[in-house]
Amino acid sequence: MPKKAIPLLIFLLAFSIQLATFSPWDTLTYDGALYIDIARNLVRSPSNFTYQGVYVMYRPPLYPYTLSIAYHFVKEPLRQLSIARIVSVVFFSLTALLVYLLSRELFEDRTKSIIASLFFMFNPLALTMGGRELVHSQFTFFYTLAIYLFYTGRKYGNREKVLLAFIAGGFAILTRYTGLSIVGVFFTYLWLVEYWGWVREKTYWIGILLLLLTLFPWLYMGHLYYGGALKPFSIGMRAVTVDKPVAVSEYLKMILRDMGKIVPALALLGLLMQKQDERGWLLISWAIVGLCGILMVTHKETRFITFLSPALAILSADGLEAILNIIKETIKSLTEKKKLEAVLLTALVVILLTPTAMSAYHLKNKWNTVGKYESHTLRFASEHYPAEKILTSPSLYTMTGFYYPGARVEMPITKVCAEKLKNGYYQLIIYKESDGLLPPPPEENYVLAVELYHGKFKIYVKKSHSNAPASQ
Repeated sequence: MPKKAIPLLIFLLAFSIQLATFSPWDTLTYDGALYIDIARNLVRSPSNFTYQGVYVMYRPPLYPYTLSIAYHFVKEPLRQLSIARIVSVVFFSLTALLVYLLSRELFEDRTKSIIASLFFMFNPLALTMGGRELVHSQFTFFYTLAIYLFYTGRKYGNREKVLLAFIAGGFAILTRYTGLSIVGVFFTYLWLVEYWGWVREKTYWIGILLLLLTLFPWLYMGHLYYGGALKPFSIGMRAVTVDKPVAVSEYLKMILRDMGKIVPALALLGLLMQKQDERGWLLISWAIVGLCGILMVTHKETRFITFLSPALAILSADGLEAILNIIKETIKSLTEKKKLEAVLLTALVVILLTPTAMSAYHLKNKWNTVGKYESHTLRFASEHYPAEKILTSPSLYTMTGFYYPGARVEMPITKVCAEKLKNGYYQLIIYKESDGLLPPPPEENYVLAVELYHGKFKIYVKKSHSNAPASQ
């Protein structure tokens, strides 16, 4: 196989794996629906970063803006959902390629670099998020690209690459605000390899300026539409902290549950094997600073560390090599038998990668049940009950907007909504039983049209607007 074809084959393998495990239409997340809703509005105006007329700039902008490019041409909701996932698949595949290229620079070993790329592809979180309508795949790409450009730029004395690394870091921040940790990775690494010597290099100061310039359009929009240049960041942080707090110990257990034990164990072994050199300090800074950036957040979900999947993959390749070396030391004669050594390496990869891939498959299937009943209910409603004014349960708020493009969607959380409900303002009401106490629709204005899934979902239609099938 030609060596130059390896990068292309890695990209195609990653892309094919994602297409083979592509999520079905009836799985949708609250956040994913919101990103699509925002992207639709951006098609109308590049500054219209809203949902239901409210600026939601606490959400990072790059992913919705990326989707909006395609949404100029694709209007049907389910096709828009597929487009959102394909965008993630492309960035997942590009990241698998980046892991290979960065590993080549770090290890100067083609086989080890391929193994690192495989550990990324089959990382349960990377594989699962790599095909979702969420920001994680794009975020992981730009974060890894910034690391790659920064390391290779320094390695080869390429000033332009170092500057591009700061721009890529800016894109990472605009994809997910926790991308701010990339600045910590850069300067922790610089301090470890140069102490304060880097301060005299104007390249890094220009890089900081370029990073700020990359953020500037979003900061300016925040000033214009959100009441402050830094308001998107502060509200984004506040939105995370109001969710359920998760202790660090509990979070680590959650990671082991979703990711399995093999990749974390190999990565930890690889981390312990690092030397105090340029390569070692880069991987240590990347893994530790990146992880600490997530651990300091009050509310944590396992998907939040997806961006560290490339670092874990590279460290896992180091950990696997350490195990191989231990076996070789135990059986001295292996060192002279290259074919047997290759067989042993292959066996180790298969033994360790197979359960990792199985964990990835199970996690992806688990995510494929998210929003299933909600999706069926809302699709049924959109096909049988056209409406422009809808009242919906809080957990269905963004998904209802996804299935009813252009409709006015509200939640029953204000006195104004209660008055509108009383006056028969809404044409359609969709309630989810588990959302708690919801105001009953006035019988003089609304009729219960359908109950789905044993009454877990109820669809009410305004009497003057009802032209739908009978109750089920």
